[in-house]
Amino acid sequence: MMNLDKKKITILAVSYFSSNHLKRLFSNLIEKANNQEKLQFLIVDNSCGEDRKLYVDFNNSPNVNIICNNEKTRQRSKSHAMGLDLGLKSIKTKYTLIVDPDIHIFECNWDTFCTSQLEKDPKTILGAPYPQWKIGKVHKYPSVVFMFFQTELIKKMKKLFSPFPSFSERIYNSIVRKIIRLGGVANKHILNKFHLLRKLCFILEKSTGITSPDTGMEIINECVANKFRTVIFESPYQADFIKDGKLEYAAIAKDFELFTYRNRPIMTHMYSSGVFYWKTKKSGNLQYWKSLIEAVENKIRRNL
Repeated sequence: MMNLDKKKITILAVSYFSSNHLKRLFSNLIEKANNQEKLQFLIVDNSCGEDRKLYVDFNNSPNVNIICNNEKTRQRSKSHAMGLDLGLKSIKTKYTLIVDPDIHIFECNWDTFCTSQLEKDPKTILGAPYPQWKIGKVHKYPSVVFMFFQTELIKKMKKLFSPFPSFSERIYNSIVRKIIRLGGVANKHILNKFHLLRKLCFILEKSTGITSPDTGMEIINECVANKFRTVIFESPYQADFIKDGKLEYAAIAKDFELFTYRNRPIMTHMYSSGVFYWKTKKSGNLQYWKSLIEAVENKIRRNL
């Protein structure tokens, strides 16, 4: 067991045969942290123990714990949310960072950056919202792609990551989403090109509200009710970076998600889902994504 007295932040990730991503991510987080000794990692194994590689890869990692989620459900988002619920119960450090395995952090001293924001006001939730082109989702609060908070404040809410709308609400939301996404016209590629279409979709989205409630929606609603302060990252379009002459950033924003904070790149999310609206030809290409990450890292180093 780890000495929790020396730890400050638990990084919580749900894994479904994701050990390769997690090894890369954990190395990235440790490398970019200001206080490496205060980090610990908690993996929730959503393969019900079938992913033996996960246990082999982290067998000799003293700062990594793995717990097995034995709850089975066919719905991937629901399974992921149930894994987060299980993981959060086990966390005893002051702060929690929830991450997706397929992210990369550019921000040096990211841990100090996050904790300093919460030191200003403990009732703060920080992170990456769903990008603006994911119409119908939450844009003003962090998503579980990267969500940082004070552990006990969220635990005291006694809310879950896993609740999802009823069947009738899901049918209604599905119909409305097709309308505000203009039957598929309003995808990432088209929205990147046409500013007027972005404005139209923004107006439609604002009038209908959240029609794609996802993991953590109940907790987000509770944060709203309790007037939590938010610190959220931005997700510019590729065209926005090209306009500013930031071609390395534009390249990664085209096929993946690039988040910035006060105009500096803070993280990228691969997001290899097959969802039509934001899928691209290269969005599932891990090696290509890693090559673009290196280009951005080189640009950051040149600017130091």
